[in-house]
Amino acid sequence: MSKGSQRMGIYICRCGGNIDNSLDTGKLHEAARNMTKVAHTATVDYACSPAAREQIGKDVKEHGIDRVLIAACSPKLYLKEFQQTLEEADRKGCMLEMCNIREQCAWIHFNDREAATNKAEDMLRMSHDRLQNQSITEKANVSQVNKFRCTGCGICESVCNFNAIHLAPDQDYQDHKKANVNINACEGCGACVAACPTAALDQTCFSNLQMVSQIETFLKDSRMDFPKVVVFSCHWCSYTAADIAGLKRMAMDPHFCVLRTMCSARVDPEWVLKALSKGADGVLVLAGHPGRCHYEVGNLRTRKRMTLLHTYLEQMGFHPDRFHMDYVDSEEVEGYVKAVNDYIEKVRQLGPNPIDPNTRISPKRLEMPWLDIKAEKKWSEGLDI
Repeated sequence: MSKGSQRMGIYICRCGGNIDNSLDTGKLHEAARNMTKVAHTATVDYACSPAAREQIGKDVKEHGIDRVLIAACSPKLYLKEFQQTLEEADRKGCMLEMCNIREQCAWIHFNDREAATNKAEDMLRMSHDRLQNQSITEKANVSQVNKFRCTGCGICESVCNFNAIHLAPDQDYQDHKKANVNINACEGCGACVAACPTAALDQTCFSNLQMVSQIETFLKDSRMDFPKVVVFSCHWCSYTAADIAGLKRMAMDPHFCVLRTMCSARVDPEWVLKALSKGADGVLVLAGHPGRCHYEVGNLRTRKRMTLLHTYLEQMGFHPDRFHMDYVDSEEVEGYVKAVNDYIEKVRQLGPNPIDPNTRISPKRLEMPWLDIKAEKKWSEGLDI
């Protein structure tokens, strides 16, 4: 289905008061109604209940909905159940997005209802844009190749820890070597995608377009005042710690947004550059500790890449504290809270992102084709999986 004919359904969950005790779900509902290509909105007490899921399935058929956004709890809890609901309604499960406004908003910003509501709106807009840019795929989180852009350099093959990528002559390209991904062997870490120097690789459900659109939406439309910090969080490590911080009701500074990736190795240096070029006051990458990576060596790839990026940013004129990488495992809940709160305070002391003529930064470098939204949409049409 083309992006122009999208019909999205958005559901706001109260979670029996667990969410709307800390933020205004009515304002979220109103914000959802005003978003583009939204065919239906509803606020429910428990989105995960059998009755609510049955109603979602009915709404999908009645309103011709082709993708569903549910603002509720962590995707670690009911993502598969909601995907099943879509599939039972003859839709693709991959067209389901969960916005984690409970664990990572309502439960950590319970002491500031206005800030929690504003942040939840930011999260909802980001999830809306992420879902708008989701394409139908048969398998989630796997790498895919645009062979037209592939130069056969072999970097992707060298960083893959699962023997899922191989170079081979391609008859359609005069037998020049092109990367080929075995999606059955691909584990979905995304390390190869971030390593590709020509953006010939992308990842289903965590595409460059989806991730960059979230960054741009947060920095353009957020009602959050200074500082605005972008946090990249590993699904298995720091994102889990973030969820547990919510379960423990650990208060956190609200001046940050979390972008989840399956592994820190998926964090593309260009995303960091994009965030800083668009006015982010700080960018924090949270990987698991070396030796504790779900994908064995993903965080080691991250460490090498981000060390080089840190040097590059300084050469471009950014203060070294504008970007930081830290390590947080899933059980290090206090460590997660401290890492985020301390970094926000450091950025607060540093002051707003200057982005002025004294900052040695090339606009052309920061507007590479695969990070420019308009160009990305054209490019994505040529993907070959």
